[in-house]
Amino acid sequence: MHMNMKSQKNKKTGIRKIAGLLVLMLMITLLAACGGSEEPEEVAEVELGEPVAMVNGNAIYQGSFDRTTDRMIWSYEQQGMDFSGEEGDELRLQVEESVLEHLIQQAVMLQEAEKLSLKVDDEAVENEFENLKSQFDTEEAFKDILERTMFTERELKETLKIEMTIEALLQHAVGDMEVEEAELQEMYSFYEMQYEMQMEAMEESGQELSPEELAMMELPPYDEMKETLRNQLLQEKQQEAMMVYVDELMESSDIEKFM
Repeated sequence: MHMNMKSQKNKKTGIRKIAGLLVLMLMITLLAACGGSEEPEEVAEVELGEPVAMVNGNAIYQGSFDRTTDRMIWSYEQQGMDFSGEEGDELRLQVEESVLEHLIQQAVMLQEAEKLSLKVDDEAVENEFENLKSQFDTEEAFKDILERTMFTERELKETLKIEMTIEALLQHAVGDMEVEEAELQEMYSFYEMQYEMQMEAMEESGQELSPEELAMMELPPYDEMKETLRNQLLQEKQQEAMMVYVDELMESSDIEKFM
């Protein structure tokens, strides 16, 4: 059964969201940092250093690990997190563990994408780059964000390429997933039960609502909710399939950590 264009769009959106969870250096780092006022240290050329992990014979180097960790910590600081003192040291260790795990997971997925000959062409990356750039009012504003988040344009394009490659891999892994009518009806029945329980609880407590408030709380008919339910269930199925797929890739990989 072929999916209609709307379903395909929703499917792609769901996969993009899931891919975003699996790629560490996505643009949310940029967006989260937009409100920050403090300037990070000047961007320097990254020295590779020693490997911090090996993934199927390929190294993840200290330099890349440190730079990614610094970006993440800086973005957290812009959101008010404090990395000073003993608690800050513990928090930094947690960030480092998360960064290493994500970099390993990212490497595993990129290696699998290469095995499957899943590639993203430079034109697509350039288009995505220009689309991101167009969200800023001026060239100066865009360059300022790059500087504050310790990205060069080349690094940003490489990050976008990683994101798009992993998205292509996840798209390949998921294939065409469907949501059955029975699943939709089951979910709607669950919402109906929740609605009825809520109304009963309000009645027992003596809480009174105006007609307008009742109308806002009323559960829409099944036909009106059907597509929303379909999208929700599809994303849940996709996410579950993705997590199983990535877990299998990780389990079948030869991974060594040196820190």
